[in-house]
Amino acid sequence: MRISSLCLAACAGVAVQSLGSTDSCHSRPAPPCLACGVDDVDGTQLPLKCRDLTNNETVPSRWEGPGRCAGRYCIYSNRGFANGRGIVAITTAASFAILRTLKETSTDQTDPAPPYYLAPVPGKGLGLIANRTLHRGDALMIEPPAVLVHRGLLETVPPATQHPLLDEAITNLPAARRETFLAQMGHFQGHRVASILATNTFQMDIGGPDGHHFGSFPEVSRLNHDCRPNVAFRLDYKTLTHRTTVVRDVRPGEELSITYLDSAEPRARRMHRARQAWGFTCGCSQCRLADAAAAKSDRRLEEMKAIEARLADFGDDGVNAGLLRRLVRLYKDERMEVEMGGAYTLVALNYNMLGDAKNAVKYARLAREAVVIEGGEEAGDAEAMSMLAEAPKEHFTWRARVR
Repeated sequence: MRISSLCLAACAGVAVQSLGSTDSCHSRPAPPCLACGVDDVDGTQLPLKCRDLTNNETVPSRWEGPGRCAGRYCIYSNRGFANGRGIVAITTAASFAILRTLKETSTDQTDPAPPYYLAPVPGKGLGLIANRTLHRGDALMIEPPAVLVHRGLLETVPPATQHPLLDEAITNLPAARRETFLAQMGHFQGHRVASILATNTFQMDIGGPDGHHFGSFPEVSRLNHDCRPNVAFRLDYKTLTHRTTVVRDVRPGEELSITYLDSAEPRARRMHRARQAWGFTCGCSQCRLADAAAAKSDRRLEEMKAIEARLADFGDDGVNAGLLRRLVRLYKDERMEVEMGGAYTLVALNYNMLGDAKNAVKYARLAREAVVIEGGEEAGDAEAMSMLAEAPKEHFTWRARVR
């Protein structure tokens, strides 16, 4: 039960929509209506007249800066980034040296007809709705950030110095990208840009000894929260992109969602976290369960943690196939498709330790699929599960529990 890639985190008392866990980001022009501005009318987001905010300028990708600084944090910008989408960073000289070497993702690499549209969602404002059937493993978005801010700026620089720097940084974005960024909801009072960042950023570590940043991905911010989401996300630091993938079949007309917090926490803790960090009361189907059903769900989550602890203990002589089947059943009953990788990995390893090569191969393949969805091809367990699936009897775990 972990959020290995869940970069939703709160930083130094600053709540962030995709600032929520303490773990330490589609790259195409935003489709019409996805990037339009919104009015806030009595707490309800309403779309303005939609317009295509695609940047039509042909601008070469070239970094500029440093511009204005606050101590060691300076503005760097690239108006041609990602085929003219543009990006601005407030960071240190050392981190910028790393940032400029990262591989740039082209907007030409993605489907120009996205499988979703923007629409009002009762109780949530605007959300993304599937416009066709989607299946587990389907890619949804590959998005570069519009704004990247060094964590140190938000944690150590006083607002009186920080806010003018943020305002100036945003002016370095192309007009279309700037409007898309400013159209995002800000849940906190005060400075507009700071509120948007406090509501809509993901943690990103770009590398180096001081590489911790927060990235704002305006298109991704349209994905609302659900404690049992149908979309997983991960951050690809090598290409500076936020990638989302469908984790279960989705019907046309169904809302697409990610989770902002740890889905494996009990309901009361999840709801407290949502209120504390993002200022909303979670109304997803899992949190709306009747008290008796919610208590049953919480007991399942506790049992899942207990079983996983036993499976990770190679000295536990009581592990058997029934326990493995029970863990898989619990995950399915809890609709935890968004984080199956770790569970399937433990199940595959333990079937192999029990000398059941057939099930070891079955679950190693399922584990690899889930790990890639959740963490990408480069995730360590992906290769490990490929090796187990290929030659279970040659794996170091073979019959380890029956010797």
